[in-house]
Amino acid sequence: MAGVTAAQVGMGLAGGSAFMQYRAGQTQAKGLAAQAGYARMQSRQESIKYKQQAVAVLDNILMTSAETTARAAAGGVDPFSGSAGDNLRLAMAKGAQELYTVKDNAVISLAAGGMQADQYFLQGRAAKQAGFAAAIGTLGQGYMTGKAIR
Repeated sequence: MAGVTAAQVGMGLAGGSAFMQYRAGQTQAKGLAAQAGYARMQSRQESIKYKQQAVAVLDNILMTSAETTARAAAGGVDPFSGSAGDNLRLAMAKGAQELYTVKDNAVISLAAGGMQADQYFLQGRAAKQAGFAAAIGTLGQGYMTGKAIR
């Protein structure tokens, strides 16, 4: 190590430290990007659950409608008029309201997952920038320290 000055060693160490800070920012950004992907996947899964729930609501509407129609017809009543028809319309209206609520929940779930993913991507970009800025700062500090040692 003859001929290597303390200033050169300091600059070399500062360069290594700066590189590690830069890489740490990149690694953090990759981790946040992975979290963003997971958030999107999770929101899609929630959306699928809501779609399954919507199918169950439609099945319930059909079952209630068929049951009301069958009971009225079995009693010799016109199932599409009078109180039987009113019951049928009421069941369909309540079922439709529940269906729209479930569909809205699916849309909200997807939007929330997208917003969460976007937030993770923004955090990742900030982590990259912070790593770069820290690396530049470390290099500058190493340079200034080297100048002071000479």
